[in-house]
Amino acid sequence: MIRSIESVVFFVGDIDAAARWYADLFNIVHANIEYENPRYAFIRVPELLIGFHPADAKSPGGIGGTTSYWSVDDLDSVLESMIVKGATLHRGPRVTDFGERVCMLIDPFGNSIGLRQTKALPPAY
Repeated sequence: MIRSIESVVFFVGDIDAAARWYADLFNIVHANIEYENPRYAFIRVPELLIGFHPADAKSPGGIGGTTSYWSVDDLDSVLESMIVKGATLHRGPRVTDFGERVCMLIDPFGNSIGLRQTKALPPAY
């Protein structure tokens, strides 16, 4: 029986650079980047492992594949932080029919990342 998503793997041109970029995104010390072997690096975030594998003919990476959406408390601040770190906005932000705010970004390695804010923030006074 399937229980949960254990990991997300990005296929990239440079696994070391991708691992460092995502470690910075999640405020993980670079020393905590782990390697299964020279062709697979990963970081651990709460309840998820994010892996980086060299792109190849079978798995070229990029935005044509699956997009993982990550829950955030404040879409605007996370979006701004990711753009400062080198991601580019691809779609949105927009409000879904369910009232959630979502957007899609492209990381510096060509992969898509979705952000999802389920509750509106209270108004700033």
